[in-house]
Amino acid sequence: MDIYRIFGPILRHPLLCLLGLLIVTTAFAVGVPRMTVDTSIQSLISNNDPHRETYIDFIELFGSDRTTILLVEDKDLWTTEKLQEFENFHYDLGDMADTLKVESLITASDVHDEGGDIASGALLDPIPETPEEVQQARDYALKNPFFKGQYIAPDGRGLVVVLTTPSYILGTVDDIGINDEVENIVKDYREKFDRITVIGGARLNSETTDVLIAEMPPMFGFLIVMLICGLWISTKRPQAFILPIITAVLSTVVTFGFLGWTGIPLNMLGSLAPVILLALGSTEDMHFFASYMEGLRKAHGEKSDLSRRDYINAARRYMIKHVGLPTVLTAGTSALGFAVSAISDVPAIRDFGIMASFAIFANGVITILLAPSFYHYFGDSKHQKNRRPHKYLRLVSYKMARAFDRIYKRPILFVGPFAVVCALGIGAATQVEVSNNPLDALTDSHPFIQDYRFSEDRLGGLEGLAVLIDSQRDQHVRDPEALRIMFEISKEIDKLPGVTMATSLAGQLAHINHVWGNPETIPPETADQVDQFLMMLQRSDIESYVTRDFRYATIKVKHTISDTKELLALIGQIQAILDEKLPPWLVGDVTGESPLAAYTATSLISSQMFSLLFLVGSIYVVMSMIFSSLKAGLGATLPNICVPILTLGLMGAIGLPMNPPLIIVIVVSIGIAVDDTIHMLSSYKESCRHIANPRFAARHTIRSEAAAVLTTTFALALAFYSQTVSSLYYTQVFGLLMGTALLMALVIDLFITPLLMTRLNFVGIFDLVIQRIPKKMLNSFPLFKDMGQRQVRDLILSSVQRYADPGERIIVAGKSDKSMMLLLEGKAGVYIKTDTGEEKRISEMVEGDTVGEMSLLAGTPRSASVIAEEKCWLVEVDQDILKRMQLTNPFLSSRVYHNIGRILSDRLLQANERKK
Repeated sequence: MDIYRIFGPILRHPLLCLLGLLIVTTAFAVGVPRMTVDTSIQSLISNNDPHRETYIDFIELFGSDRTTILLVEDKDLWTTEKLQEFENFHYDLGDMADTLKVESLITASDVHDEGGDIASGALLDPIPETPEEVQQARDYALKNPFFKGQYIAPDGRGLVVVLTTPSYILGTVDDIGINDEVENIVKDYREKFDRITVIGGARLNSETTDVLIAEMPPMFGFLIVMLICGLWISTKRPQAFILPIITAVLSTVVTFGFLGWTGIPLNMLGSLAPVILLALGSTEDMHFFASYMEGLRKAHGEKSDLSRRDYINAARRYMIKHVGLPTVLTAGTSALGFAVSAISDVPAIRDFGIMASFAIFANGVITILLAPSFYHYFGDSKHQKNRRPHKYLRLVSYKMARAFDRIYKRPILFVGPFAVVCALGIGAATQVEVSNNPLDALTDSHPFIQDYRFSEDRLGGLEGLAVLIDSQRDQHVRDPEALRIMFEISKEIDKLPGVTMATSLAGQLAHINHVWGNPETIPPETADQVDQFLMMLQRSDIESYVTRDFRYATIKVKHTISDTKELLALIGQIQAILDEKLPPWLVGDVTGESPLAAYTATSLISSQMFSLLFLVGSIYVVMSMIFSSLKAGLGATLPNICVPILTLGLMGAIGLPMNPPLIIVIVVSIGIAVDDTIHMLSSYKESCRHIANPRFAARHTIRSEAAAVLTTTFALALAFYSQTVSSLYYTQVFGLLMGTALLMALVIDLFITPLLMTRLNFVGIFDLVIQRIPKKMLNSFPLFKDMGQRQVRDLILSSVQRYADPGERIIVAGKSDKSMMLLLEGKAGVYIKTDTGEEKRISEMVEGDTVGEMSLLAGTPRSASVIAEEKCWLVEVDQDILKRMQLTNPFLSSRVYHNIGRILSDRLLQANERKK
């Protein structure tokens, strides 16, 4: 198959390619305004978590647990005027369109003793009119154990409004709209109070979204600046950095348009799409640029009288021949790497997997369509001889090539320590903890986190969860025995570390019982007392604790724990109490938004490990197909596994928790490693066409590739590290880990991968496709006897291909090269030296002939010289090639040895016949 049959139309019709790209990009750009943003905690909760149904049941029974807490403080708060403003503030919040419920001392009922009489009702309804009444209301509020830290600050200097809004679990919620409406109301009251602090999921999501959108342009811009500087230093040509920027911009527009048209929301991971596209896409564009410049060099070397357009076209043909198929394959494997995340049951990861898979593949297609057209109009017609990389980069490249030379000679000195580091990385990776805390989205310096810490200190904890209790029949939870059990459970939970309050219907009735005159604070012991005490409470006071049919009840637990590991430990302790205290007729489960997120974290690693195993297996299959060998596929896959292992090890070593967004780092690092491996091996195989010794070929590959690879890698790593200044925690850690992963991939690709490829016989599928094999070779060449076309290609591509001009000496008599030559095309003469020292032509070498078999097998010196008489195309097979072939393709190796033996036998028989 001719490679130009695939990519020829792209080369011949550059204008049509550009018009097609413009039309497609415009069509996708129309969808960009339709794109939505989702940074909610629900996007980080698994849809298939078995605890999800319990949480849905809880929401349907008791209403949403999604609240916004507003802490109002003022030095003169306990005055009639300020309390009147607080009441207005309460009711203004209640008038919001999305408000389900608003609670504060304005509406909360209190039962207390007023001079020997039991009084019940809201303390601030109506607002007290005299200082004495105000002070009395304050004292009653502070004495109520259910109010302190809930509706009033423990020191009495702040009042709280609890605003309940719809839960994400039952549908889409406009957090931005809710937060804007809250802020508009708060803005009208900020001058009336010393401080109003707003804490809640709506504000968290809204401000996370604001930061996400605000930071995308400057982060992307900084990355572009770093890339331009790095590529300019490396290449000294504007084409090298203009093309990556154009492809990244087009790919980003197409990707965001795809999100808009498909309805997939942009999340915190998706905000990294432009950075990832530029990082991965620039690598591909650099390969196109390097191949284009090499094509120019060859065109100038072969002919010096071509026009500028002819030089450009020759370079474009060379570029598409050598980079076209590898780019398709790397785009496919990278897209596959991201597509694995699409099978996740965590919405944020799933959506990112779909988006990134589409984005990477679209980037590859755009690059293939754009690069040949770009160089058609803006290509340079001069090769790179006078614009070499900076001398320091050349020096570093030389040093790295020399370092590889030492590694090649004594690999254990490098492989041994590297294996130890990988082993330590595996050990450290086992220490990685999981986290799914929504507060991790923002850094400690963000105003929301500062307000959260302030409110937490003032109110004694802001986090909450619920224990859902099912009595399995109506009216059962109002039974005194059920109330006693729930009260005991609440008291036990109260003692757990991190818990600040555990409240329930049983606790409310126990408080009333104590006020009624019981010296102990215990629930009522008779059904009549229960009925009597319930009459002192409003339905709004108990609706979050018990259903109307009194079958279901809840224990609301307030705590200070936000760390996922600690929260899971608390949930385990509560569950142990339930298992111990609940009789068979009461069934209890721990639920809530934060527990559900924590439950997802526990299944995150196991589910993603399955995805990663699937990814590694898929990469192995693809690499085996690309390099035409299962063993070669294994050798190409192993280095790629090292990058995510070391990345996980780094996380474990420095104590970074694994959460849904950061699992993407593992997938991206594999994608980077796979991409670099394919191109590194492609470059190595190109070197092997002209350099027989694999060590020299690998060293040449490193020297030729290191300058550009180093510059691009360090520029991208610096750009990723720059994201550590972001206000988004996930972006910070992603930048840190990705920058480090790039540097680790650099070391592996420059040392480990070349070391493996010199030991294994890599034959790329793209080489097989473009390698032309005339039919006459298969039918008449003795070395190819009983071989299929695929095996002939394997042999040619595994060997060194040489080209000789007329008069060029192919073999020199007396040298010990330990290789044989096969003439594929052309004609050469075989010469020996006479006694006078002159060379005498004794025979000719025609297409299909071999020479040097004994030097290959026995290492004997050359007995004759071979000189090209026409332009020749030859294949050189040496001992190292056959040894590597025995590892990767033993059948082909045995066939080669068999045919060499047959050739020598025929030659011996012919010699004997001549003697007769």
